[in-house]
Amino acid sequence: MALLVALVVAVTSFTVLTATAGRQRLEVRGTVAANSRGAYDLLVRPPGARSRLETQQKLVSATALSDLQGGISQEQWQRILKVPGVQVAAPVAVVGYMPSTVHLPVDVSKFVRPGGKAQLWRLKPELISERGLTTVPAESSYLYVTPQRLDHPKSEQGGSAKGTELSGQIDLVGADGERRQVCSVATGNDPKTNRAEGLVPACGSTHARNNVNQPGAASPKATGTGIDPPAGIGYVTWRFPYLVAAVDPVQEARLVGLDKAVLEGSYFAPDQKTAVVERDGSRFADVPVLLADRSPVEEKLRVEVEELSPEAAEHISSGENSGTLARSLPGAPALRSHSVEFTSDAAYEAMSRGLGQEDLSPGKPFAWSNLSYFLSASPVTYASSGDQLAARSVRQGPMQEPDLGEGELGDGSDLGDTAVRSLDQHVSHMYVGSNTTDEPMPLIKPIGRFDPDRLTAGQSRFGAVPLETFFPPQAEGADAASKAALKGKPLLPNGNVAGLLSVAPSMITTLSSLPLFHDPRQFSGIDRQGGVNISKPISVIRVRLDGTLGTDALSRERVRLAAEQIRTRTGLAVDITMGSSPTAVDVVNPAGKFGRPELTLRQMWSRKGVATAIADAVDRKSLVLFVLVLAVCALFVTGATSAAVRSRRTELGVLACVGWPARKLFALILAEVVTIGAVAGLAGAALAVPAGALAGVEVQWSRALLAIPAAVVLAALASLWPALQSARSHPGEAIRPSVSARAHRTKVTGVSSLAWANVRRVPGRTALGATALAGGVAALVILIGIGAAFEGEVAGSLLGNAVTVQVRTTDYVAAAITAFLGAASVADVLYTNIRDRAAEYALLRATGWPDGSLTRLVLSEAALTATAGAVAGAGLALCACSALTGGYSPVLGWVAGAVAGAAVLTTVACAALPARTLRTGSTAQTLAEEE
Repeated sequence: MALLVALVVAVTSFTVLTATAGRQRLEVRGTVAANSRGAYDLLVRPPGARSRLETQQKLVSATALSDLQGGISQEQWQRILKVPGVQVAAPVAVVGYMPSTVHLPVDVSKFVRPGGKAQLWRLKPELISERGLTTVPAESSYLYVTPQRLDHPKSEQGGSAKGTELSGQIDLVGADGERRQVCSVATGNDPKTNRAEGLVPACGSTHARNNVNQPGAASPKATGTGIDPPAGIGYVTWRFPYLVAAVDPVQEARLVGLDKAVLEGSYFAPDQKTAVVERDGSRFADVPVLLADRSPVEEKLRVEVEELSPEAAEHISSGENSGTLARSLPGAPALRSHSVEFTSDAAYEAMSRGLGQEDLSPGKPFAWSNLSYFLSASPVTYASSGDQLAARSVRQGPMQEPDLGEGELGDGSDLGDTAVRSLDQHVSHMYVGSNTTDEPMPLIKPIGRFDPDRLTAGQSRFGAVPLETFFPPQAEGADAASKAALKGKPLLPNGNVAGLLSVAPSMITTLSSLPLFHDPRQFSGIDRQGGVNISKPISVIRVRLDGTLGTDALSRERVRLAAEQIRTRTGLAVDITMGSSPTAVDVVNPAGKFGRPELTLRQMWSRKGVATAIADAVDRKSLVLFVLVLAVCALFVTGATSAAVRSRRTELGVLACVGWPARKLFALILAEVVTIGAVAGLAGAALAVPAGALAGVEVQWSRALLAIPAAVVLAALASLWPALQSARSHPGEAIRPSVSARAHRTKVTGVSSLAWANVRRVPGRTALGATALAGGVAALVILIGIGAAFEGEVAGSLLGNAVTVQVRTTDYVAAAITAFLGAASVADVLYTNIRDRAAEYALLRATGWPDGSLTRLVLSEAALTATAGAVAGAGLALCACSALTGGYSPVLGWVAGAVAGAAVLTTVACAALPARTLRTGSTAQTLAEEE
């Protein structure tokens, strides 16, 4: 019965486990197959673009598509299109960061007091980003409202009184008709910087005769029609330097379905390029762009609106010029204040709607479409910082604001923050008066808006590849301090395009429009030193191959051959991104100048070859798992069979005495055990299906029926050695306990020494128990080691982490089965030992040994046997794991020690149950039976 139960447990467990492992292997392969292809299969970059870190760790940087300024020619792109098997080759040319300024209205008309004294408000904006860690103060502006009349005086033209128009000058007209010029331009330079300095407030009047302002709540009767807003409305400026990228319309549509993602307007024509047109007697070069429908930055503009004293307003009423106002107003105290906030989404919406529109409605946001300059950025450089990377800060050179003609570009914007990319400025000659040719003036011309979420890239988050052409990068905090600083949220890009996180392109144009940006007659610094590669403008090419590709050997070879042909034909660097998955890379971001502390960020780069590695690793793991569990089951059955044969030594000895030959004894044991195996196979097959249902896995009847021949074969193999030993034994030895001959006497001084002597007296029995336990310990440690090696091989990437979770259940089930079979083997051996040596224990009790000492004797023998087996099993497991995983892990050594210790304790606990049987039997009866 014990052997039958052992076989049923082993067969049922193995059947259910193999079904579970097989199902999860299919699930893993399905997960890998579903995530093995991203938007493209190959990423082609210029020679030398791949960093040393990317090469060493098989990575592709998270900013691989936005870091480079050219390096691939149009002719090389055409060669790639002709490579056999290439379905799509979509180029990206990073043009640079184009500034677009939006003017946002701040309305204080409800605070205007008509009929009182003049009022003056100071608008103090500050940019807040990076989860509140960065606050950049911007230049304040001023809003002046007077109850007195404001007037644009008329200017004579052509010497004729008939031709008059309103001048740009603003006069404050007193009650006596006296005029004072207000809100005038600068008249002097700052003595410290020797730069033109000026402060020109927005002026408004509540007077009925007001031809300066447009009509509004505070000035309903105003008759102004120019650019001056209604009284009580001022503007703050927010500059967005957004990334412009050029693509091929046909290839981009085929790769990610950009044409299907257009929300409004129209998509590019296949050969669409910059159009030169004439408007109002001037020539313009309209650059066609598709605008993203959302802001790629996380930022807000907070404006503190401070009402100043009447004395401060008197500075403007008195007609002080802008240079004097710039020195007197910034220090004026505020009487009261309130704040107004604008989100980057609202500002971006206003900017994108205002581009290319000439209608400036009163009190509405507006933006200019002038392409006055653009910036090109170099890639981020990293230094090693332990097991992390550290972005190196760089010193930015001076860059002037061509729209203003004064002031540095970073003043009052994120561009003044810490930089990890160097920037080059390319200023349009049209806007600085240095144009000596008849070139048209460049303008941004939006033709439509697109939604990145509608792209048909066909990629999951587990198999994502860099696509920052459309999606902004983000980073999580990598340590406790960074997570706390970010409030547990991811860090998103802000307007600092020289920072670590580059914004995604919000303006997509065509490759055919590149000649305008790369024309030295249009922009300054158009050369290699300025970060512009005219002859090789393409930054990267994303290649998708035709047909269905997976992780099988044929698909991998097809991809390898395509990559090799592209390298051979073009000389470019090719990364195989099929089968890659996002992988966390920790990067130290230096502290910012405006409050952000140093942060350790976790960026998601792409690790190449993850899908293939997982597919190969799960196959190896499944094979090792099956073999290991089968070996443990066989060891368990061998121990149970040996115990069953030992319990019948007397019977077998009698048969040998009456003339049974060895072959019949051998056949008897083999036939009995095979019969029990067949019955166990039937029972195991019947139990496997419901047991699988309880475990949440479907066990097919075909698999369950295979348990019958498997159980028979397993029982036959496990019984060979015990049957052979019984058949070869002498009849006299079969009816006596097997005790080794003593070469010398052992002095027994107590329980411990007697336990040691007993263990040495029966080496075969001790070896059997130790071997059973060693097998369990070795199997459990190897399972842990193989599982850890598998996780170490595939974990780290999103796909690998997902797969690790999928296979972890099978590991737990296998470990549980191994532990159960090992404990059962130990319990069986201990019980047999106690039963076979019942007479010895009875004699000790008869000579005065108390029950407690006998129990300690049994437990001591169990501890000695278990220690030998546990140490041997742990050592064997460490050697096996080192051979299988290619190296020794100190952590696994500690795990093996812990498992061995737990095995010893478990064995002692198991021995406590059989030891209790010593107290239940009759000492006299046991001694009489032995006699």
